[in-house]
Amino acid sequence: MKQATPWLFLLPSIVILSLFLIFPILKAFEWSFLDYKIIANEGEFVGFANFKEIFQDSSFWAALTHTIVFLLLVLPLNIFLPMILAVLVNQKLRGESAFRVLYYLPVVTPMVVAALMWKMLYSQNGAVSQLLVFLGVYEAPTNLLVQSSTALAAVAAITVWKGLGYYMVIYLASLQSIPGDIYESASIDGASALQKFRIITVPMLVPSITLVSVMTIIAGMKVFEEIALTTGGGPSGATTTLVMYIYDHFRNIDVSIASAAGLVLLLLSVAASLLQMKLTSKREDDLRM
Repeated sequence: MKQATPWLFLLPSIVILSLFLIFPILKAFEWSFLDYKIIANEGEFVGFANFKEIFQDSSFWAALTHTIVFLLLVLPLNIFLPMILAVLVNQKLRGESAFRVLYYLPVVTPMVVAALMWKMLYSQNGAVSQLLVFLGVYEAPTNLLVQSSTALAAVAAITVWKGLGYYMVIYLASLQSIPGDIYESASIDGASALQKFRIITVPMLVPSITLVSVMTIIAGMKVFEEIALTTGGGPSGATTTLVMYIYDHFRNIDVSIASAAGLVLLLLSVAASLLQMKLTSKREDDLRM
């Protein structure tokens, strides 16, 4: 009975994961090899035909390119900006608790509210457009969300803003676990604040950097809400990522192609995460040596 007790506590989680994660993945795997008609609830086995079709589809490659570009925009910002903020709010300054709450506020803001707010800020009469005119970037107010050249970067900025506080808390927890006497020793040796940050803080934060990197890769590969609520994949498909590509096919009842693309996305996410973990693990080993 004692051996079964832990499993009883885990049972609700196991059931929920099975229903909403494992079962859908298995179903998508099945449908990806079928010409499945969801209305008739029947499908004919077609092997790798669905994968061949998506690899020959220029829209798929465009969506994959947009996903990679989006990830390259978000990843470095999500790694370094929260780290810098965490270092700042970790100082013994007046009002530091208020700053922590302020930075974390976007995390608890519903994405619908955040998207509507940013659409207003990006509008021609919005603060962002007016600021860009004031700085001389544009001669006239311009909505970045309706320009093919800037729409993806504008959405990426929303993603970075939304997750800034969450990743800051991860770094902050690691910072507070670093013994203070290490910094005191460095100060005695004449190290500057920048040198202490580079030699002590960053190496000690490598495990947190790995965690933030993997979380950002997974979130970036499956970005959907920000795009669906702001650009809808436009303008002219400039912000159509892999998840938007999958969503469009599901919406058109083409579940076999959507399932095949979903499996490709899953494999890419796992591969990218493993690569990032390997790179940061190698960096951590080099620092220990």
